[in-house]
Amino acid sequence: MPRLLTGANWALCLLLALLTILRSGVDPWVFGPFRVDSLALFLGAAVTLVSAVVHSFSLRFMEGDARYDAFFPRLSALASTVLGLLATDNLLLFAGLWVLMGWLLADVIGHIRGWRQALAAAALARTWFLRGSAALVAGLVVLAAATGSLSISGVIAGAATANTALLALGCALLGGAAAIQSGLFPFHRWLMSSMTAPTPVSAFMHAGLVNAGGILIARFAPAFDAVPFVLLLVFLAGAASALFGAVAALVQTDVKRGLAASTTAQMGFMLLQCGLGFHAAAMAHLVLHGLYKASLFLGAGSALAQATRPGSKPAASPLAFGVALLAALAAGAGFALTSGKLDDGAGALLVLFAALAAAQATVALAALPRQVLLLAPVVMLIAGALYGALVATLEWLLSGTPGLVAPQPLTALHLIVAFVFTTVWLAIQAGLHRRSVALYAWLVGLSAPAAAAITDCREAHHA
Repeated sequence: MPRLLTGANWALCLLLALLTILRSGVDPWVFGPFRVDSLALFLGAAVTLVSAVVHSFSLRFMEGDARYDAFFPRLSALASTVLGLLATDNLLLFAGLWVLMGWLLADVIGHIRGWRQALAAAALARTWFLRGSAALVAGLVVLAAATGSLSISGVIAGAATANTALLALGCALLGGAAAIQSGLFPFHRWLMSSMTAPTPVSAFMHAGLVNAGGILIARFAPAFDAVPFVLLLVFLAGAASALFGAVAALVQTDVKRGLAASTTAQMGFMLLQCGLGFHAAAMAHLVLHGLYKASLFLGAGSALAQATRPGSKPAASPLAFGVALLAALAAGAGFALTSGKLDDGAGALLVLFAALAAAQATVALAALPRQVLLLAPVVMLIAGALYGALVATLEWLLSGTPGLVAPQPLTALHLIVAFVFTTVWLAIQAGLHRRSVALYAWLVGLSAPAAAAITDCREAHHA
């Protein structure tokens, strides 16, 4: 059965990838309560790719596990549930699948039934998923009442003429459900506590299941686009989570929890893009982050094997900092040139974030020989251009899905957030975050998992 399910995931991934290309811009398939459009096909291909990789990895990693044969059906059930969420057009079925996804995910977080901390982590996740599901159901009920439809396509079609107050309330509730599912601040505790899950589950969860928050907003994108105030709230929530996760990752001493904090940051950035009206760009980020994070989790054991005693990392040298600034300008220019986002109102913020990412990547390479480091601006120019081209290509592939590109106007609030991001990055490069014991302790406490989910001795999970 495990090998059969693994092969089925690979076959389905190839089929969905082929259909994504062949049916770009074509009217969706509609059969019963399901409506399969280009967005569902693209995200379905990404989900099944990660699922297939995780299944293949688990064949050997989970050998010897007492519940080996039960593990694979549940993993496949999770992937199937997400595929159903992507394809369904019925609000009732969507809500049911969302609840099922949360229940299955909490179940695999507590995979080791005799481990007290794993059961505590599963209970915490289940509690938050129930809260998120309640917000989702309430939001769907409000949207159905506002538009008079029980289908997602009907809600989208009726959003433009619906009562604005009801539409805003419904979208705000969906935004809350998305924030909980994605482990955004301040709902990140369940995510930080979920490290009791087997490594393959962590990989699939961080690469696919937490992305459901962004998928939810993208699926209802036209409704969100009709209430710019709610989109602005989504933007602010994403920005706060991105900042918190990025800084919290600096104080983690556990490899997997460091990756979890990074996920909180990346999910924040994904919702930030949705809040700017660039839902298709958020989907590109979702897929790239998913593949990258899956590889990091699956390689976590190797990272531990190669670990050395940490030392005090010095601030970047003037040369490295100067090269980083040049790399930032080059990457920003490359991204703006191929994506066209510099001309799309608040899209200028995406250019800034691409530049900051390139600058951070360059600083991380500061230990390389000088002649290699000096090539960073050229490398980042190419990387920025490729990323911008990928975003533009995905926007073209998903052009048949309404509302995925709805640039919001650039406001003073957007500029304030841009200033805060830049200032925090400069402060980190100057090492200011290492000079405050109070700040360190605050971040450790705020990003810590639930006490009941912390293993207090090495042998506890063998009990």
